[in-house]
Amino acid sequence: MTDKFSGKKLLVLGSNVGATDIVQYARENGAYVIVADYLPADRSPAKLIADQSLLISTAEVDELERIVREQKIDGILAGISEFNLLNAEKISARVGLPFYFSRAQWDMIENKGNFRKICEKYGVPCPKTFFTGREITDDVWNTLSYPVMIKPVDSSSSKGVYRCENKEEVLARYEESISNSECGSIIIEKCVEGDEFTAHYTIANGKVSLASVDNRYPVKVHEEDQTSIPIARIYPCVYLDEYMEKVHPSMLRLCTGLGIQDGILFVQGLYNSETKEFNVFEAGLRSAGEAPYRFLKKINNVNAMHVLVDHALGAVSDFASDREDPTMKGKCCGIISFVTKGGTVGKIEGLEEATAALPSVLEYECRYPVGTETPNGRTLRQLMIRFVMICDSREQMEQDIAYLNSHITVLNDKGEDMVLKMDPSRVYGTK
Repeated sequence: MTDKFSGKKLLVLGSNVGATDIVQYARENGAYVIVADYLPADRSPAKLIADQSLLISTAEVDELERIVREQKIDGILAGISEFNLLNAEKISARVGLPFYFSRAQWDMIENKGNFRKICEKYGVPCPKTFFTGREITDDVWNTLSYPVMIKPVDSSSSKGVYRCENKEEVLARYEESISNSECGSIIIEKCVEGDEFTAHYTIANGKVSLASVDNRYPVKVHEEDQTSIPIARIYPCVYLDEYMEKVHPSMLRLCTGLGIQDGILFVQGLYNSETKEFNVFEAGLRSAGEAPYRFLKKINNVNAMHVLVDHALGAVSDFASDREDPTMKGKCCGIISFVTKGGTVGKIEGLEEATAALPSVLEYECRYPVGTETPNGRTLRQLMIRFVMICDSREQMEQDIAYLNSHITVLNDKGEDMVLKMDPSRVYGTK
């Protein structure tokens, strides 16, 4: 492509989602790229295409800092992993290298209590917050209006998140929720109803643009579960016009107010179709797990991950913000999942054949191969197989999901079906 990174060295921490795109883009533009984590090269697509790989845990910050100094590395980055991004920022700060966020900016967004404050500051609609902290006092109990949501202020993947109908349920869930918080704090907020969405924003050279808004399609692994996980995310959002009118202007102010020159930010929220109200409840200073740039780069010919690489290696980004189009240029895109019910994987049949037969499937990932034990919980770890898809219409999305469902079989070691699959008819609405 170009030689704009010629003579530069980039260290990438981890092999998770996003890492391969970072490595490929950096190398195509002349950088020497090193990937470090505990995985052997044959289990890391990012390491297979890097110039050099290091078998060292991304938790070994001191050793990684030594390597950065010794090899005169110019930039450090990671994919979408919170753990790896924070370690990349920590090492960058120690050695004086650029990073797209500071720890203070990260905490402003990732800490649910802090994020709620800046939502209120910039007028982003959000649920009423009753309490943020450690010890719930009598004064706080007197303010609660049930039902409420109790959450760790700094956790992800739905860990420690509970809906509580009364004081007794809050007390029953308090210890588990706070145990999932690194800083030992929780947030209690008004429980709002509605359909969940995620919006992604790109910040390039200080300019903020809306990349996408999706609909989240929830499923409960167990009937008694209080929270659900997304069996699918489909783009564009069916209430995109309402979002643009009621939320987008305040989100532009919030993103600008962060003082970030380059970056990616996502927000999650709920839309109540009866009251026509939006409530944004949390955010991340990174791409969300579904990584929508994987199909946005095909539709709009822009990739927000490239902005982060440019920043890390000291280049002015040529990201074309005006190409971003949350309507997906009329296409229907999706991240469709098979959700494990738990147990040991005994057999996966038809996966390669079915995906090869559908041009709409750009890529897929299988997180639990045959022989591995899958979790039996209520977090995003239940997502077993994910398909990244671009279809010409919602009708085609319905047809192709039905094809995947009928042609792929996942059985446990007892020969029993072990996954939940998306109901194709759901693509026309939000339920």
